[in-house]
Amino acid sequence: MDIATIREDFPALEQYTWFQNGGVSITPRPVAAEHAQRMDELLRRGPLHIVYPQEEYPRRQQTMGRLAEFFGVEVGELALMRGVSEGIQTVVRGMDWHEGDEILISGDEEAAVLLPALHLRDLYGVKVVKLPLLAEGEEQVAAAEERIGKKTKLVALSHVTTDLGYRLPVERICAVARARGVYSFLDMAHSAGLYPLNLRELGCDFAGVLSYKWMYSPYASGMLFVRRECLDAVQVRYAGGRAEAWLDFAGDRFALHETAERFQYGPWSWPLVHAWARAAQYLTDIGLEEIWARTTALAGRLKDGLAEIEGAELYTPQAPERSAALVSFGLTGWTGEELSRALREEWNTIIKALPHGREGLRASIAFFLHEMEIDRLLDALCVLADRRR
Repeated sequence: MDIATIREDFPALEQYTWFQNGGVSITPRPVAAEHAQRMDELLRRGPLHIVYPQEEYPRRQQTMGRLAEFFGVEVGELALMRGVSEGIQTVVRGMDWHEGDEILISGDEEAAVLLPALHLRDLYGVKVVKLPLLAEGEEQVAAAEERIGKKTKLVALSHVTTDLGYRLPVERICAVARARGVYSFLDMAHSAGLYPLNLRELGCDFAGVLSYKWMYSPYASGMLFVRRECLDAVQVRYAGGRAEAWLDFAGDRFALHETAERFQYGPWSWPLVHAWARAAQYLTDIGLEEIWARTTALAGRLKDGLAEIEGAELYTPQAPERSAALVSFGLTGWTGEELSRALREEWNTIIKALPHGREGLRASIAFFLHEMEIDRLLDALCVLADRRR
């Protein structure tokens, strides 16, 4: 992997050291160029799906085919959404909930999963059960087995948790859920784009994916994956335009798509979706295996370095099989906001303060980072640790 050449695709890196890709990614030139080209086309030629449908609709089919291939699914298993939040809302609103039902989430969920679960609690009396995060995979699966019971209706988990960066053994957890007749939803925000993924092989019934974190596409597009065997497991609660296979305006009759498209209710920005497909190709051309190998090496370098800093505490599991591109940690005597501000002001480093729970930082380890950037962050943390001793 030629890191120097790849970094030329990311001119934003000339301005700062970037550890915030898990928030919203910076975008590489080829992907930004695709988006700009589609927007320029709208300017020069008008809305293509109206003026030149013979060009635009085949392009849309090609785009959806490319994204389906990237995620190892069929085109008919994907519904365009605005993001993971809309995906999980589509699932939970399509299920019938009753007082005493249970939804299992992890103990480290962002609002996309946590808020719908809490809303179900307040609307219907659903019990929100939280899965503790455990360092050992066997213990993690056992903890899930203990909590998936007769009243569990949905298991909704982040594949990689948002703040602490735990990568859950979702294949085994989803298998437990399926064996017990429980549906599963995965938030793939912090795993899609990091390594080869096949959503069907993960074993989930539903998944939310998005364009703008580890897939390096502009903000924002998303999709809901619905396993074809589960298309009738949730009802369509929002029957808007683009959900229909046909609509008889005179006779007031309709039929919904027999694919996941039934859950769509657009519109959305197709230039953004086309750019997302270009991003999928960009990552594929670099090599997802190579991206993952470099990501784990860089993350391991940071974790090992943190172990040498007095007062530093690693929150993310050390083992690469239990983590991904997020490395979260704290530093004695410092709040996360203080650390983030000091690194921005003194070292021109962009990094996220953990927003709730533990005090500290979340470093997003993009594959294009230099080893010296990891080392510079560690040197800065050593200075800051000494400052508050």
